[in-house]
Amino acid sequence: MGESNIVVVGGSGFYGRYVVADLLRRPDVRVTVVSRTPPRPPFPSQRVHWVAGDRDAPERLACLLGDAAAVVHCAGPFQALDGPGTHPLGPLRAAVAAGLPYVDISEDRGFLRAAATAAGPATAPVLTGASVVPGLQALIVDDLARGMDRVDGVLCCAAPDTRRHRGPAMFEAMMHGAGLPFTAPRGGVPTVVHGWSEPEWTLFPPPVGRRLVHQVYEMADLDVLAGLYGARTIAFKAGTEFTAVNRALGLFAAVRARTGRPRAARRWTPLVRALSWLVGRVGDEAGGFTVSVSGWRDGRAVTRRMGMTARQDGGRIPSLLAGIAVEHLLTGRLHTAGLVPLRSWLTPAELRTALRDRDIGLWRRDDEADDWRPWED
Repeated sequence: MGESNIVVVGGSGFYGRYVVADLLRRPDVRVTVVSRTPPRPPFPSQRVHWVAGDRDAPERLACLLGDAAAVVHCAGPFQALDGPGTHPLGPLRAAVAAGLPYVDISEDRGFLRAAATAAGPATAPVLTGASVVPGLQALIVDDLARGMDRVDGVLCCAAPDTRRHRGPAMFEAMMHGAGLPFTAPRGGVPTVVHGWSEPEWTLFPPPVGRRLVHQVYEMADLDVLAGLYGARTIAFKAGTEFTAVNRALGLFAAVRARTGRPRAARRWTPLVRALSWLVGRVGDEAGGFTVSVSGWRDGRAVTRRMGMTARQDGGRIPSLLAGIAVEHLLTGRLHTAGLVPLRSWLTPAELRTALRDRDIGLWRRDDEADDWRPWED
C-alpha cells in the first residue's frame, strides 16, 4: 500500500508545523504543505513537499488536490469571512468540491457557523474546530458531564508556552478581539462581555502552576457548548506565565472597550509580537489546558475537572486533535459524510490514549482536592 498524501494548507505556520510533525508519526503518510512562501526552516523529512499556494486562491487549491487523501486547514486567522480579497473558507470549499475529507483548527465562532453551511453538500467527513476550542472542549465536557442531571457552568483555561514564537495570525486575532464586545451566558443571562476581561487566578496541573487568566475574545465554544449542554455560564480564559503581560493586555482591552480606540488594533500586531519574542527568551516550554464542569447530580452540586499538560512544546496542544482526526480518517474510524458532530467521533478512552501517545500528561481534580493528581483510567 502506498503513502497517503495529506494536504496541509498553512503547514509552514506555527500550528501548521506541529500538525505536519504529528502526521509524520505515521510512516504511511506524506505531506504536501501549501503556503505562500517556502517553510523556514525546511522540514527535516523527505516525506514533506512544499507547493506555493494560498487559502485566498481557492482555484489554485483545487488544482493541488489530485491525489490527496485529506485536507487540513491551518492558515489563520479565521476571523475574516470571505470579505474582499480574503477566503478563509477556501480550503473547505475546495475539499468539498473534490469530495475529500476536511479538518481545520479554527476556534472562531463566525467561521464555525459559516463552515457548517459550506459543509452542506459534503460527501466526505468535515471536522471543523479540531483545536482546543471547541473540539477538545466538546469531547472532554461530554465525558465530565456524564451522569449529571444538569450542567450549570463550563470553564476552560489555557496556559500557552511562551518559549516558542507564534506567527502573526495568532497575534492578529488576539489584538483584533481585545476589548471587543460579544454576548456570552453568565448565570443563564446573555451578557455583554469584552475580549481579555474578567481576570482570575487559576491553578493548572504541574509543571505549569498558578496563572492569571482573562476571558478570551468571541470563540466557537459559546455556540457549541451551549447547544450541547445548555450551560448557564460558559467561559474560555487564557494567560501567559508573565503576570505583567497578562495585566497589560487586560488594561489595553479595558481602554479599548471604554473608548473604542484604537479602532484598528491589528496594527499593534508587529509590536506585540516583537515584545512576545523578547519575553519568550526567558519563558518556559510547558503549556496546559483545563476544563471544569459544574452542575447537579442527585440533588447535589458537583464539579469535575480534567487537565492536560505538555512539559515541552506546550504550544502544540491546539494542534493535537487535527492529527488524531487524520489518523482516524486513514484507518476508517472516521467516515461520517458531512459535518462531524464534535462530541461523538472519539470516545473518552480513545482520546486519552491518543494524548498519552503524544506525551501529554493527563490530570484530574476533585471537589475536595486542593491540587491536581494524575488521571488513572
